Amino acid sequence: MDVGGLDNLREAGRIARRVRERALNIVREGLSIVELCNTLEGLIMDEGAKPAFPCNICIDEVAAHYTPSIEETSIIPPRSLIKIDIGVSLDGYIADTAITISLNPLLETLVEAVNTALLEAIKVVKPGVLASTIGGVIQKTLVSKGFKPIKNLTGHEISRYNLHAGLSIPNVQTSQTDRLQLGRVYAIEPFATTSDGAGQVVSSPIMTIFRLDIERVKNRKLSDEEKKLVEMLYERFDGLPYTTRWIKEFEKFREIHMKMVKTGRIYSYPVLVEERGRPVAQAEHTIIVTEKGCEILT
Repeated sequence: MDVGGLDNLREAGRIARRVRERALNIVREGLSIVELCNTLEGLIMDEGAKPAFPCNICIDEVAAHYTPSIEETSIIPPRSLIKIDIGVSLDGYIADTAITISLNPLLETLVEAVNTALLEAIKVVKPGVLASTIGGVIQKTLVSKGFKPIKNLTGHEISRYNLHAGLSIPNVQTSQTDRLQLGRVYAIEPFATTSDGAGQVVSSPIMTIFRLDIERVKNRKLSDEEKKLVEMLYERFDGLPYTTRWIKEFEKFREIHMKMVKTGRIYSYPVLVEERGRPVAQAEHTIIVTEKGCEILT
């Protein structure tokens, strides 16, 4: 990575960290979820960057991929467990970070467990380390504290304009033989649930986050309406995930958008929930692998 790219990446990380810290002071029982997302995304844009994906607000058993729609009226419930996952894109260089905030004293140890697992995992990062070794550390840490890792959620490699770029970093020990490489950027994100949970997530029918599938629209015959939608989505979102909440004129595109989702030209992310309905906590940092280990960017 060139010096300019690394500078952008570090600044994206600093912005993500500042916004994450602001979230700690904003979240409260009764707060509108749309208002929370709009505030955090607005803070990113105030810093001269773009959200790399819609702010995810996942509550209790909801583990990932939920952002409110424009007409959302829900609020932060009492005694809830709130995961806030934010991404910052600066000229396509992405930093991804997440925290869990507990309004339930009984779940604070679950939050502490994922935070500790994240720090322990980062300690073993170095060039050539097996991704499965990191997963083993996360699993061992969480189990030692009486919790279950979510085995089918993973961390991921990040490249420019690409949030999920190749290598996955598991949250359990696996037979995976992929190794982390010097100079590459990765998001490490332990997810955990209680000991009576299934330790895995399943897809719900709800989808509020989308991404234009560039490969599936490239060199394909599109209607004039489809072309207009594709051009708008690519120009505004750089091929990264988006939500229809961000499109003020969405009503005029609603039908064609729905059609392109059904045909797979627009990818939709299903909201993921813990299989047994148990609460899930998450912690996440973006790191870059260095000769001596790694640099935490967020």
